[in-house]
Amino acid sequence: MICYLFSAPTYLIFSSGVPALLYYAYIPTMFITLLMGFYVFLNSRKFLLNRLFFTISLLFSFWTVFDLIEWTNIHSDFILFIWDFQGLILGLLAIFCVYFIYVFLDKKDVSARIKVIFLSLLAPIFILTPTSFNLSGFDITSCDAFKFSWLPFEFYYIALGVLAMVWIFVLLIRRYHTAVSDSKKQIVLMGTGIELFLFIFFIWTSLTYYLTELGILPDSRLEFYGMFGMVIFIIYISILIVRFKAFNGKLFATQALVWALVILIGSEFFFTQNTLNIVLIAITLAVSAGLGLSIIRSVKKEIEQKEQLAALNINLQSLMKQRESLMHLITHKVKGSFTRTKIIFASILDGTFGEISPEIKKRAAQGLDFDNGGIQTVDLILNVANMQNGIIKYERKPVNFKELVEQVVSEKKIQIEAKGLKLETNIQDGTFNVTGDVIWLKESINNLIENSFRYTKEGKITVGLEKKDNKILFSVKDTGVGITDDDKKNLFTEGGRGANSVKVNVDSTGYGLYTVRLVVEAHKGRVWGESEGPGKGAQFYVELPVA
Repeated sequence: MICYLFSAPTYLIFSSGVPALLYYAYIPTMFITLLMGFYVFLNSRKFLLNRLFFTISLLFSFWTVFDLIEWTNIHSDFILFIWDFQGLILGLLAIFCVYFIYVFLDKKDVSARIKVIFLSLLAPIFILTPTSFNLSGFDITSCDAFKFSWLPFEFYYIALGVLAMVWIFVLLIRRYHTAVSDSKKQIVLMGTGIELFLFIFFIWTSLTYYLTELGILPDSRLEFYGMFGMVIFIIYISILIVRFKAFNGKLFATQALVWALVILIGSEFFFTQNTLNIVLIAITLAVSAGLGLSIIRSVKKEIEQKEQLAALNINLQSLMKQRESLMHLITHKVKGSFTRTKIIFASILDGTFGEISPEIKKRAAQGLDFDNGGIQTVDLILNVANMQNGIIKYERKPVNFKELVEQVVSEKKIQIEAKGLKLETNIQDGTFNVTGDVIWLKESINNLIENSFRYTKEGKITVGLEKKDNKILFSVKDTGVGITDDDKKNLFTEGGRGANSVKVNVDSTGYGLYTVRLVVEAHKGRVWGESEGPGKGAQFYVELPVA
């Protein structure tokens, strides 16, 4: 039978009697959705999340085409056939949105139990769709089947949309509380986009339709605006792709947005007849296309730069691993050589090879000292590498920091005074308890005092300890060579040495102060150095929290 409400459509959906707003709301939205759906799917079809989004875009597009046919076609049997599937598509759309959010949040497929729940919710629609409970007739005068739809069936698939909104909202809230910062932003964006889509598409569309049927709203065309819920969803999806590389996407999101904008503006030609408006739309379209191409180029350039940086970072990490392996090989080989020659010199000194002259004994003692210094240097470099890689674990327990300082001062006193230097202490009374590793804290104290000893030719070294603002402040002051402004920048950095440090201390490696920094920072403290300039001595400070 033929409905004579409108004229016969061309190309299945175009009819002169249909409101122009219908085409403006439906066709651009459908093209935008399909465009984004295909981009996401073709970009990486192996990802379940991408396939689910593609499915949602297809379901929405099918529903859009079917609804256009219902509005524009005049063949009642064809309209009735199409009408049968509307509830099924809406039910599938609601459930697939929930499925999509599960995979987005958990980065994996849902359990079999959840899939059973999905199928159980869809089962009534699958069962009732081919029966008269779905549609029992057709009104040829109004060219629709609204009066012959079973109301509980209609309410059921609308209820699925509402259930999907609530279900998704609960999932988002639960995952948000346990997510990290970046993930929280993604959850908010995705949640806002999909909830707005479900609300506008299911609630707004249904509500305006029933209010129009009841005569409360004068114009059914308000229903058309429900289609723009998908546009909002697509915009949020695009933001996620550009900002967070969701769906494993890159440039295509920007391209899709630009094309969507061009399609949306270009679609206004379908219902605009005024010459001035056509000119303005054409100008707007040209400007938008130009700006869009500019945006695509800039985004493409940014992506290329990020990819280059990522590639450089990978290369850098590879080089760092090679450097680390090489350093360990060299240091172990060098340490092995030092250890073997140390044994030889020690054997000479203890008489293993018989009586030796005083001159040979003197040279053997020097050789032993050099070997000990070499082994200490190798150990220092290895310790720094292990600290950087997190291999060294600190044994944290209550430590009397004052006792540590006094112990190191006592051990260093003979060596310092033998060089003709004076060693003074300025240690306040009281308890100086910290929480940390005894061995490494002692090593740091020793390192700072040793550093002053190496770079002080004459004068004195003063070791201080005091409390300030619930902090323990340890200091080592000397009358040595001092520090230039340029050298201050290299203090406490890996391999950082002053320009003239090797002239004063030939054994300088630049790793001593760096080790101190790593240890102190691991104990939630800070270390720094000060100097009034070359030849005016230096002061080094360590600040640690009181236990």
